Amino acid sequence: MDRVSATSLESFAQHAIEAFGADAETAEIVASSLVTADLVGHTSHGCVRLPYYAQQVEDGAVDPTAAPVVESAGEFDQLAGNSAFGQLTGHRAVELLVDGAREHGIGVAGIRDSGHLGRIGEWAERVVEEGFLFVSWVNLQGGSHRIAPPGTAARRLGTNPVTFGVPTFGALPFPLVFDAATSQVAHGKIIERDGSDERLPDAWTITESGDPVERAADFEDGAGALLPLGGRESGYKGFGLAVVAELFAAIVGDGPVATRERQDWAGNGGAFIALDPSLFTSPEDVRTRVESLAAHLRSAEPIGDEPVLLPGEPEHRTAVERRADGIPVEANVGAELRALATHYDLVSELPSSLG
Repeated sequence: MDRVSATSLESFAQHAIEAFGADAETAEIVASSLVTADLVGHTSHGCVRLPYYAQQVEDGAVDPTAAPVVESAGEFDQLAGNSAFGQLTGHRAVELLVDGAREHGIGVAGIRDSGHLGRIGEWAERVVEEGFLFVSWVNLQGGSHRIAPPGTAARRLGTNPVTFGVPTFGALPFPLVFDAATSQVAHGKIIERDGSDERLPDAWTITESGDPVERAADFEDGAGALLPLGGRESGYKGFGLAVVAELFAAIVGDGPVATRERQDWAGNGGAFIALDPSLFTSPEDVRTRVESLAAHLRSAEPIGDEPVLLPGEPEHRTAVERRADGIPVEANVGAELRALATHYDLVSELPSSLG
C-alpha cells in the first residue's frame, strides 16, 4: 500500500477536476473536500471518487461548469444543485445555514438535484466550527438503490446518511460529529474494494438465498443489496432511519423519493439545519456539559485495548496520523488513479508514490 501526502494528492485531484472541465475555484473546493475525507479516514468519500466523477461528467450527469442555484423561501432556503458538483452545493448550503443561524437563530437549507454531496460530516464540521448545532438527513432522490428492507434482498432505498454535530466551545480538541449511512456501510466502502480480490465482510450484504455477496464487482453488477444498519438482527432500526431520511430530505428539499426499482440516479437531496445553542443556554454551559459527559463516558473501563472514543474522535486521530505519515492508498485505487491520469494526460501530476 502506498502512502501519499495530502498536499500532493489534493494537487492531483485539483488538476483532474480541472481536466474534467471545471474552473480553478470549483476544482479547489471539490479537491479539498475529497482529500479531507481521505485525511479523516473516510476514504470511501475521498479520491476514490475521481473516476466516478469523471464518468458522471462524460455521461452528462454532472456539468463541471455549473453552480447551484439558491431559491429563497422566506427565512429559509432551498438549493437546486443545477447538475453542479455536489461539493459546491454543500459549500453553499453551509454559507446559508451559518447566515440564517446568525440572523434568526436557525438556518435551514433544503437541497435537491445535487451531485454527490461527499462526506456530510464535513458540512457538519464547518457549521459546528461556527458555534452552531447541526443536523441533516440526505437521500439519493430515488436513484442508486442499495438498501433492502428487513427480510428481503431487494434494493429499495439509498444509503441515506443521517448526521449530527455539536459545538464544544473548546471542551475537546475536535468537533463532536456523528455521520453515518443508514446501511451497514456506505456504498463507497464497496467501491473501494471493486477490482480487488478482497472478500466483502459477510455482515454487509444479503442475496435472495440469504447468503452475502462475496465480491464487490458482483455487487456493482447488481447482485444482492446492502443490509440496513443493524444487519440481520436489528436492521429494522437502520431501515427506519433510512425511511425517515428519505422523507425529510425529499420534503425539505422538495425532491423525489424512491418509488421505482430501476429509477434513474438523480443526485442527492437533503435537509440541513443549523441551530444557535445560545437561544437556550450559554456557550460556557455547553462546554461544561460536554466536558462532564466526556469524562463520564471515558470512565468506563475498556474490555480490550481500545479506549472509549467519542463521535468525531476517530477522525481527529486519523487526520493527525495521516498529516504526519501520509494518506494510505490501496493498490486497486492507485491503479484507478493512474488510469485516470493516463486518460486525461495528467501522469506528470500524479504523486510520485503512485507514478
